[in-house]
Amino acid sequence: MSTTVIDVAPRGADAAYALSGELIVPRLVARRGRRVEVALVAGRAMLLPGDHVHLDVRVGEGCTLALVDIGGLVVYGRPELGDEPSGWHAEITLAPGARLTWEGLPTVVTADGELLRSSVLRLASGSSVALRETLVLGRAGEAGGRLRSDLDATDATGPLLRESLEVRGDRPEPGVLGRSRVMDTVVVLGERLGPVDETDIARLDLAGEGTTLRYLGDAAHHSPLGELWRSAVAAPRETEVLACAG
Repeated sequence: MSTTVIDVAPRGADAAYALSGELIVPRLVARRGRRVEVALVAGRAMLLPGDHVHLDVRVGEGCTLALVDIGGLVVYGRPELGDEPSGWHAEITLAPGARLTWEGLPTVVTADGELLRSSVLRLASGSSVALRETLVLGRAGEAGGRLRSDLDATDATGPLLRESLEVRGDRPEPGVLGRSRVMDTVVVLGERLGPVDETDIARLDLAGEGTTLRYLGDAAHHSPLGELWRSAVAAPRETEVLACAG
């Protein structure tokens, strides 16, 4: 297993950071006050059968971390390498008052690929996170492979959101993805997302502080969540952070 560590912590009025990783390499993009922006760069072609990536993301008290994917992720299948699935696991821990924004680029599971994907989020009091996750079954003309994706989020009061998805591109299931190849999701936790244009998307406001937006379709570029992310999620959070820093 290859572990990528991104650790941001307060240091006076600024933020200190520690970055390490091989399969996924974190690179500092910018730092201003207690706001840090980090790019995630693939160390090589990935994910191959048997590749297992673990991301350990920690955001300290009062700090803000913006993660930026550089290139999407393709899950390959190669019979000569065996049939072991690929793994992608993220563990995210936010201290009180911490904020995380992460717009993930598409993850494509090819026809022979198999991916076990999980995200575990632990939010302390007053922290918040905004994630975008785009899962695609197959490249153009492919049915897509096997995918299991789990999300487990808790805050200071207990469970906040738990989801599990298990699909095969060659065996579409009604009531799950149906004939759709793309599931695009925005998850906001620790706060409730304001009103947005809900055309072609499904919205769920959680019992706790949080909102999910989801689009199902045949092509990632048809999703309206990209524009919604920029206008209703990323821009307001960026404005608030810069106002606090100023």
